[in-house]
Amino acid sequence: MKILLVAPPYALMNNYYFPVGIAYVSAILKREGFDVTCHNNALQSDWEGAFLKTLRETKPDVLGVGGLTPSYKFIKRMLTLAKAENPSIVTVLGGGVLSSEPDVFPVLDADIGVLGEGELVSLELMGALQAGKDISGIGGLLYKKPGGEVVATQARSFIANLDEIPIPDYHGFDFGVCYQALGTHDMISSRGCPFHCTFCYSALGRGKHRYHSLDYVMGEINFLIKEFGIHTIGLMDEVFALKKDRIMEFCERVKPLGLTWYTQVRLEVVDAELLERMKKSGCSTVFYGLESMSPTVLKSMNKKLKPEQTVHALDLTYENGLNSFGNFIFGDPAETTETAWETLDWWLANRKHFVNLGKIDCWPGTKIYHQAVAKGIITDKIKFIEERCPIVNLTDMPWDEFIDMLKRVWVLHEAMLWPALLMEASVDDPDNVTAVCRCPHCKKDQRYDHLEIIPMDRDRNAHRMYCPTCMLKFDIPLRLPSPKLAPEVEELFQSALALHRRGEDEAAMDELKKLYALTLDHPVAACLGVSIRLAQKQYPLAKEIARLSLKHNPGSPYLLETAAVAYHRHGDAKMAFAFLEQAGLLRQARSLVVTPETVARLDPMEHLHQKLFPVNAQTADIGLSWE
Repeated sequence: MKILLVAPPYALMNNYYFPVGIAYVSAILKREGFDVTCHNNALQSDWEGAFLKTLRETKPDVLGVGGLTPSYKFIKRMLTLAKAENPSIVTVLGGGVLSSEPDVFPVLDADIGVLGEGELVSLELMGALQAGKDISGIGGLLYKKPGGEVVATQARSFIANLDEIPIPDYHGFDFGVCYQALGTHDMISSRGCPFHCTFCYSALGRGKHRYHSLDYVMGEINFLIKEFGIHTIGLMDEVFALKKDRIMEFCERVKPLGLTWYTQVRLEVVDAELLERMKKSGCSTVFYGLESMSPTVLKSMNKKLKPEQTVHALDLTYENGLNSFGNFIFGDPAETTETAWETLDWWLANRKHFVNLGKIDCWPGTKIYHQAVAKGIITDKIKFIEERCPIVNLTDMPWDEFIDMLKRVWVLHEAMLWPALLMEASVDDPDNVTAVCRCPHCKKDQRYDHLEIIPMDRDRNAHRMYCPTCMLKFDIPLRLPSPKLAPEVEELFQSALALHRRGEDEAAMDELKKLYALTLDHPVAACLGVSIRLAQKQYPLAKEIARLSLKHNPGSPYLLETAAVAYHRHGDAKMAFAFLEQAGLLRQARSLVVTPETVARLDPMEHLHQKLFPVNAQTADIGLSWE
């Protein structure tokens, strides 16, 4: 019996991710002698063509597909293509897409479904299929009777001894290609989570936490070093360790390998001794589950966490020279405009920690998902999943207030850089754009060459760099290199400007709308549009133009100042003040370089803005010193 295991593309992240779940299944099947071929569809630009080619070449008797909910449409298409190619093929579906919402099983139209952990059940299932035996006695399955009725077998216990599972089939799913592209790999050293946060789903055991032994973990790491030459690794378990001792022992064992590593740690475990040990053993970043700074929201989320614990852990992490990574997520059922500001006020005052801001996601299988279904907020579960789990309002806020809160979150996340002091900058040579920055953390000057080829941060159109001395992050406060505008963009801008000067503002806006459809990466065009809408007293439209443009131009102080006016006129004084503070911070950070003599060369957009909209910007002392 020939088995083909396929990893689908993944809609929400880089397609070079390694499909560790199905790779575990492949490893155990191969260990027991099954004829298994693997195919990583995520690595294919024409994934359908590559999938069909593999089907035709391997002619499998069984197709196994697994993935998470964001891959739903790809999985459905793969199952359809497989049956069209070979109606007699047995299709087996697993992964979080099924375990989190078993109602997708008849819609995806697989023959057999595997719920929960897939290794041992897949081993039993493939043995039964190969021998032509009945599968109804195998726990953890869904299957269809000849008439189409879906049957669920008895529930299956989670695997108690994780060390009995072989390490993932790294060769089978082209790990080397993934690692070469990403430069890191996220492995897991434990499964499940003992906690019950309302927004989180765990196919590997909610309320139950199981560890691999550190001997197993180190064996896997050493295998990856030997086979693929890895130098960076992440241990991204839902909970890496509940006790400090396990992390301390891991630090001692990983230190001699000279790896850079990162992991997720519970805030309650953190102390200075632990962080110092992690730093010395090669740890670069500690991931924390932060979620909110509102006690009301944290209680609603069942986080078992207090804001002061967050403050303590983040400050300790920073003091020990480690980067922290975490998210504040907004939209819990208990969220209000006031609770959101509890979190945002703290975030604005503590941006050196680089906490991300975003919305809460209502993923299938979570408590909030089931609540949304029960309340009729989600009326059609399959449609909700097919539409990629769109935004739902779980709060008691009216929709307009809820969306306004989210837009506030998004623009702050995108627009608020944490800048270094810019000492020198050069764009004279288009093939070598350079900057010398004074790190806001360790105060050391650092030189960065060839910024023109360094990708900008994907969430903020700015260069986010690591300081080579202290390894903490900061942003370069000037857009280097400045964007090159397409001729049609410049033509539309000049046309809109001419119409505005003649007093034909609605016609000017028509031209600007065409420009915005092409690009929002023209801050002066955004300022012009905001100015026109403010003059027309269309304050919501003025605010929206500014918000959308700031993601593309967060390093433009004059755009921040224009946004501040728009938000103030719209009645959002707190946001207006935040933008004014940020504009002042950027001007201070660029003060040594962006002088009247150099502005036209370094930032032609700002030079253009000064010519068209001369302003006397008010800056504020916001407590960031470069001395």
